[in-house]
Amino acid sequence: MIDVETIRREEFPITRRGVYLDNATLGPPPARHVRAVTAFLERMSTEGLDDLFAISDEGVDAVRAKAAALLNADPSHVFFVRSTSHGVSVVAEGLSWRDGDEVVLYELDHPAGVFPWLNLADRGVKVRFIKDRGRFGFDAEDVREMLSPRTRVVCVSLVNFAHGARADVEEIAEICRARGVWFVVDAVQALGALTVDASRLGADVVVAHGYKFLLSGFGLGIACCSDRVLAELKVRQIGWKSVENPFDLDRILAFDMRFPPNARRFEPSFQPLPQVFGLGATLDLFHEAGIEEIERRVLALAGRLAAGLSEKGYEVVGRQASEARSPIISIAVRSGDERERLQRGLQKSNTTCAVRESRVRLSPHFYNTEEEIDRLLSCL
Repeated sequence: MIDVETIRREEFPITRRGVYLDNATLGPPPARHVRAVTAFLERMSTEGLDDLFAISDEGVDAVRAKAAALLNADPSHVFFVRSTSHGVSVVAEGLSWRDGDEVVLYELDHPAGVFPWLNLADRGVKVRFIKDRGRFGFDAEDVREMLSPRTRVVCVSLVNFAHGARADVEEIAEICRARGVWFVVDAVQALGALTVDASRLGADVVVAHGYKFLLSGFGLGIACCSDRVLAELKVRQIGWKSVENPFDLDRILAFDMRFPPNARRFEPSFQPLPQVFGLGATLDLFHEAGIEEIERRVLALAGRLAAGLSEKGYEVVGRQASEARSPIISIAVRSGDERERLQRGLQKSNTTCAVRESRVRLSPHFYNTEEEIDRLLSCL
């Protein structure tokens, strides 16, 4: 059982200023994250880093192990990225493309998972979009029907950023494996709030930036790759730390460009170390609470929110209306009067949320409470 009141009091001061239901835009870092980042910056300022290489090796690897545990993955398959697009681009830029190759995407996905593939047009790569057709979602059969002999990659979000539908990524992964198609999953609206088992999922890359449900700020994300990535993918963004022994100063000018047998080859330089150790502190919080418990709580709060909105006559779009399978609840705004009602209710309850595609988007996390959900509903 998660001690929500203690966590709110000790870790999330943002809860003192109102009802924060905008984790899909920005997940507020917990207090322990801020302390870890601040302590590291203070040390840099007052002492320097005479153990920089050790910190960048063993220290970063300790956080890597925590990230791997969250994903149920081997640490050797986990690497840190600057953003979700960066992780997607590792595949987009690392494959050898042929004219006429195809990539399958979902037409309502976030640009972070779309632009890296559109950028391949000058190499003859064609992007094909799964049509939404007013469903606010798609299923594995839609993916199967889009595949052709020229399909090289399928890239989708585990949870859609705008309407919150959760894709059947396990079934899609099976379809891709059977056809030898590369599969990339954007998990930015899931990781930290839902159980994401990379080993069971079997995608080639699962990636998530840190500033949403991972509650870990900007400029750093987590990616996990398959054995096939390590065996077949080219390293296109290379730096001095991409190689086997970057800290062997006696041989630094030997320019030995052998890659390590693990995913660290995709990390070209020093990570933003303060953010790395902040992420490590947040991951400690997740592991203390238990990601399964976090998921149960998040889905219960989302379900309570969706049911209450429906009872009050609001339209929760897509499958989230009948069964909450993600942290994102999206409300259709059907008239000017309804927009005004929503605005008044949000203001009266002091609720922070977002608007995406002309819909109101609400996104609780595990530190939110049933009382906060009910307070919002009572004002609507």
